[in-house]
Amino acid sequence: MTRTLIGLAALVVAALPAGCAHGNDTAGTTTVTSGATSGVRVTGTSAKDQAAMRLADEICGREAACGAIREGARYSTEEACMADQGASAPVQIARWSCTPTQTQAGFEECLAAIRSERCETPLPRIDRLVACRSVAVCGK
Repeated sequence: MTRTLIGLAALVVAALPAGCAHGNDTAGTTTVTSGATSGVRVTGTSAKDQAAMRLADEICGREAACGAIREGARYSTEEACMADQGASAPVQIARWSCTPTQTQAGFEECLAAIRSERCETPLPRIDRLVACRSVAVCGK
């Protein structure tokens, strides 16, 4: 839960300038406050923000399952992974010629490909996976 909240907060902060510069399909406004019991409350996130969060969470889940989140590794903590991937995921989604909500099946296949990728294969960018390239996700 903490990993998800920290990652979502990092994602929202990373996505704010991009959301202002583009006419993204937002579902509402995003508000981050410190008044919630958990310390962070995020409301009204867009479909792209939610998809980016799922993407970051999937990648960090894979990194954890592969033992790649530990001292001396690329990420020393899950929070560090979520912060990094939370910033990278919106950039990757922006490269796609569609939104994840337009092609839910393609997006789900990308997430499944991340989960099933061998631990020996580094994933600095998800478009190294064929299932996560624009052509596969968007079907174009």
